[in-house]
Amino acid sequence: MGTSTPAGRLVEAFGDCEAMAAMYTDDVTWRLNHSLAPNVKGPHVGKDAVGAFNRAVFGKFYEDGSVTVDIHDEIGDEHASVVRFDFHATSARGHAYDVEYVLIATTRDGLVCDVVEVLDTLASNEQHQGNRVGVPPTDPSGT
Repeated sequence: MGTSTPAGRLVEAFGDCEAMAAMYTDDVTWRLNHSLAPNVKGPHVGKDAVGAFNRAVFGKFYEDGSVTVDIHDEIGDEHASVVRFDFHATSARGHAYDVEYVLIATTRDGLVCDVVEVLDTLASNEQHQGNRVGVPPTDPSGT
């Protein structure tokens, strides 16, 4: 699926940290759910810090090359956009990982300056342990 918004393009680049970094302003901020550990939830501020965070996530939590996404909804424009997607990967521990996410991206001068990433933290934590909790349904109707 070709995406038309900055949020969609960023999500499609997940796992390719260089491509992601090329989309950021120098002062980009990345934030996640407040229930996560401080070193994960952030805020991560600045291109170097966000890039280091992205490399840590994709390099430590998931097997290299295993990340794929299925985008379900994408709204917005070049200034502010939102995507809802399923994130699929193999965890560094070898477990299947399938969690629904929402990512909000705001841009300035054509580059992403603010990212808010929202996910099912219970499903994420459980799936990293090998427990298939909160797996998104394969039927889009949810049945």
